[in-house]
Amino acid sequence: MMSRILEKEFGKEALDVLVDWRNRRIEEEWRKRGLEAKDKTPRYFLTMFSKEAHEFEVLEESEEVLEVIVKKCIHAEIFKKFNAADVGEKMICSGDHYIVKGFNHGIELVRDKLLMRGDNCCHFLFKLKKQ
Repeated sequence: MMSRILEKEFGKEALDVLVDWRNRRIEEEWRKRGLEAKDKTPRYFLTMFSKEAHEFEVLEESEEVLEVIVKKCIHAEIFKKFNAADVGEKMICSGDHYIVKGFNHGIELVRDKLLMRGDNCCHFLFKLKKQ
């Protein structure tokens, strides 16, 4: 758990710097995807979920909204196993907002539940912003 070593040696700020760097890279990568994508609707974010890493259910899928409930997540399971869910939230979950920001500024992500925080699911709501 390199993140714990970073925190111990350099303080929590070191992890924050790493997370900030990672999130900027994520935003740039998804900005490029957004430029190339034919579908720039919330529906595109289904590509974030895989059967290999997630057990999930799509509650709504349209041109304006994508709502997904994740019941199991391999990332959350691993970070919880090592008593590092706080690190997982920073390193994994925080990137989701940068994915959306990079891909399409006209979409917002509302996420009121996270497995990493101990909730019973992750609740993702991607929706077109009101004009």
